Amino acid sequence: MRQLYWILPFLFLLASAFIVKKATHIKPKESFFTNVPEPSDICNHPNNNNYFMVSDNGYLFEVDENGQIIRKADFEGFDCEGVHADENFVYVVEEMVRKIRVFDLNTLELVRTVHLPYQGGRNKGYEAITFNKAKNRMVILTEKDPIYLFELNEDLSIYNEILLDGIARDISAATYHADHLWLLSDEDRTVFKLDPNNYKVLAAWKFPIINPEGLVFNKKDQMVIVSDDMEKFFIFETPLP
Repeated sequence: MRQLYWILPFLFLLASAFIVKKATHIKPKESFFTNVPEPSDICNHPNNNNYFMVSDNGYLFEVDENGQIIRKADFEGFDCEGVHADENFVYVVEEMVRKIRVFDLNTLELVRTVHLPYQGGRNKGYEAITFNKAKNRMVILTEKDPIYLFELNEDLSIYNEILLDGIARDISAATYHADHLWLLSDEDRTVFKLDPNNYKVLAAWKFPIINPEGLVFNKKDQMVIVSDDMEKFFIFETPLP
């Protein structure tokens, strides 16, 4: 049994390498800079073409479709890594302290804080959050070692836990688009398209971007990837199945 525990991590790495090797290579059609410092994730505003973005230094921003800051929440968090918005609220994940901060969509005032304990490494905690429409549940993912996907109840408590065996070396962002769940890997520089019901990988696309941290699909049905180190938006045509 002990031998099995030693073998499993290597099997996961081999599976990840196989998926990434099979990935289709794609290149962005355009790019532009954002003035959000160290952007770590991005999501759509539900009512217009703007985005919400979070930064590593703990801030929440609303930006226009060109990545320029419109407003900033009067809140300073710690290591903000994931963001998702619905018709009423903006949800921000703080990785190291294992918290979900809930902001009013219109005022960007903090209205609630939820603590979700997780025993993984301090810098290997919650990294991505989105809403899985297929299951009508919010999902939150850990970064790595291992990669867990947690389905949440309406009160943001954990309802279900899924270990994503060998999908990637890490996960840096998640979004739901066109009836599928999409995951972004920073270390693999790859986007994965998943079945939102069983979380199996259906396809993967590899791209030449340094430190990709944010993933979203804009209102033009284009895929948008945001680089943390470069502080830059990269626009792709939506990958085909």
